[in-house]
Amino acid sequence: MLPLAVVFGLAFSSATITKAEAVQTNNTEQHEVLGYTQEDYDLIKQRQIEMGVAPEKAEELIAKLKNGEVLDADVLSPEDAVNTVKVVNGDTTKITYFFPDGSAAQTEYTDPSVTTNVSKGSKSKGTILPQSISGGSCTTVTYTTTCKNRKVSYQLVTYGFSFYADYTIVGPDYDSIQWAGNWNIWVAGGNYTNPSMRIIRARETDSAKAEARLSATINLPSGQGSISRSLSLLVGDDSATDRWNAYY
Repeated sequence: MLPLAVVFGLAFSSATITKAEAVQTNNTEQHEVLGYTQEDYDLIKQRQIEMGVAPEKAEELIAKLKNGEVLDADVLSPEDAVNTVKVVNGDTTKITYFFPDGSAAQTEYTDPSVTTNVSKGSKSKGTILPQSISGGSCTTVTYTTTCKNRKVSYQLVTYGFSFYADYTIVGPDYDSIQWAGNWNIWVAGGNYTNPSMRIIRARETDSAKAEARLSATINLPSGQGSISRSLSLLVGDDSATDRWNAYY
């Protein structure tokens, strides 16, 4: 499993949102954009190999960074991946995306749900079965599963996002998110600004899932510019999934 906090030349920050409402934490202070150190390169190579990149390819990726180029995994969306590997271990799902230049990104989230049909108004909803829960802090009573402090993570080549959340999945009713916080953002060689951890939608509706979102502006090293990225937890239709967004 990926470590929660990996820091390559920049300390991470964290904050906690304690209410199911749109609360935003901003940090607009600008910092000098740094460059990669040898330690950065070594750790980037190690993490890429851990994600399944061949050592020879990892060396090529480091050479690309040293040449001032940006790796595909850091700027492309998961939909642009040329290969996807999904591993499910209990209620933890880990998906690795491989991009055209050979770089990899990895997402990880926990989802306790399996479904059988239960009517919820005009929608077919699922019963959350106790045997689908393995590890973590989830409890099930009848059709309601309450999950505490569940991790959502997306790790790229030179930066990564993660946070924790509490949410409830209700077989015959709408699902909801109660809390999201304890977030972590790391950037190798650069920095980030304007972090925001907020609950976009606390309760699932007929047309949209409940959503918590961690956003930031990533300032890439060596004058490569800035990009806005965000990581969402989506809870609805009796399941919990994540989504990586190429927007704030």
